[in-house]
Amino acid sequence: MTHTTPSDCAIKILSWNNPWLQLPEDFYQIVQPTPLDNPYFIHCNTHTSALLGLSAEQLHNEATLHFFNGHQLPPEIQPTASIYAGHQFGIFTAQLGDGRVLSLGEALGHEDHRYEIQLKGAGLTPYSRTLDGRCPLGSAIREYLGSEALAGLNIPTSRALCLLGSDTKVQRDYLTTGAMLVRMARSHIRFGHFEYFHHKGDFENVKNLTTFVIEQHFPELLNEPTDLRPLRLLEAIVERTACLIADWQSEGFTHGVVNTDNMSVLGDTLDFGPFGFMETYNPEFSANSSDDLARYQFDQQPEIGRWNCLALAEAISSLLPSRTIPAKLLRLYRQHYHQRYLQHLRLKLGLRTQHPDDTQLVEVLLTTLQQGNTDYALFFRHLANFNTQDKNPALYALTTDAAKLSAWLTLYQDRLSLEHVSPQERQKQMNQVNPCTVLRRHLLDQSINDAERGDFTAFYRLLMLLQNPFEEQIGMAFYSQPEQEE
Repeated sequence: MTHTTPSDCAIKILSWNNPWLQLPEDFYQIVQPTPLDNPYFIHCNTHTSALLGLSAEQLHNEATLHFFNGHQLPPEIQPTASIYAGHQFGIFTAQLGDGRVLSLGEALGHEDHRYEIQLKGAGLTPYSRTLDGRCPLGSAIREYLGSEALAGLNIPTSRALCLLGSDTKVQRDYLTTGAMLVRMARSHIRFGHFEYFHHKGDFENVKNLTTFVIEQHFPELLNEPTDLRPLRLLEAIVERTACLIADWQSEGFTHGVVNTDNMSVLGDTLDFGPFGFMETYNPEFSANSSDDLARYQFDQQPEIGRWNCLALAEAISSLLPSRTIPAKLLRLYRQHYHQRYLQHLRLKLGLRTQHPDDTQLVEVLLTTLQQGNTDYALFFRHLANFNTQDKNPALYALTTDAAKLSAWLTLYQDRLSLEHVSPQERQKQMNQVNPCTVLRRHLLDQSINDAERGDFTAFYRLLMLLQNPFEEQIGMAFYSQPEQEE
């Protein structure tokens, strides 16, 4: 590793501020990180460092490594762990919080965009409960790849900045290596932050948090009358949440733990535990083996998103007119969700115009994919090559029900006739929105298993493909395919 002076460190280059410190101390505690033993960089993400205006050299150096490991933080950096509550699998838990995460504060990045930088795996906090505050290597890689996969698909999400390995040992189901994930997001404020104070009856801090979120992230609402700002904030969060869930559904992404404490007020994807991309189309796909009631399976996510918005509305209700939740919020959520979802599916189908029968076309397609046990991502990628003069063998090879597929393709052909776009232009447009690479379970497992043995080759290769998911890479067809049965 290149030896550097402190002036080369990212902390000296970036403009830092910790907005949490503007809030009363009820919201957070200042906690110093517990450094890892013998840390080293596993990966530095130039895609996200560019958002901060950092070059690869400014990020990947010894001074920055020790800074992110928590060694001798300068006085202007006061790491904080925040407290929040949450509905977990529908059951309210009155106190949660950042149990293995510390916020270093916000860094001012490119074009004056602000990003909150967090350390995941930095040791014990007051909210660690019975855990050790550490992040196993496998968990860190899962979030690194998951967040970058969503970013590659243009789905709002937290991002990975860099990943540190170490000699620190962590005990989970087995003894493994501790890691540090340095992640960034526009904000990590969650629905659960509001819920914590509301359910304590601390309505003054609900007001403080509402004002803070508006000033920090929704400044356009400052033009609204003061008494209407909380309602307008709630409406904005409902819209962003509906659009985020629609983004997930259109790409077959299942979060796995859509608790209110995992929901961002900015409509970004937060926290990557047992997530998964649905491969064979199955509305009942679940990425979480511990979700016994299938609360968070794929087809339940839209309704759970709405349910979570109602939980947030309750948490802000003390500030709303008449202290009641407006009925129109439910309509607002569903309206934004359906509009966004249909917009995405039109793009995936290569449709530029709108038609009254498009909803039915999509519904019949999904039924066809399910009955034909069809791979979701591969179907849309191959559909770009659909040719009315061809037998389309690549599409039919994906289904076990050729008759159903043939019937739908007839509907699709009729719909395309209304578009007046050449097949070549349609193919180009579809390939810009339908990935050839998604984060399939067996690829993720292989990356983690190899990494735990000290081989990061699969991780690096998969990360590169996920950050460029629409580009077909020579010799990489294996990464586009489902796991082959032996």
